[in-house]
Amino acid sequence: MSAQFSPLPSARRLPARFAAAKPGFTWLATLARFWRAYDTRRQLNELDPHLLRDIGVTRLDAQLEAARKPWDI
Repeated sequence: MSAQFSPLPSARRLPARFAAAKPGFTWLATLARFWRAYDTRRQLNELDPHLLRDIGVTRLDAQLEAARKPWDI
């Protein structure tokens, strides 16, 4: 698995000023959630078989999860 730079911040790494969505900026929080879902699903799909076994997920389960749309949270 190779480390890749992500151009968009994940929801977990957003600055504190974005923690509580302000009126008019809920779209940003939603976009961050969608990006986080996409990013974590992509990472899950790239895990090695022994790491998938460690977390109790089969390759098929990982592929099915990765195929889900970001808004399907």
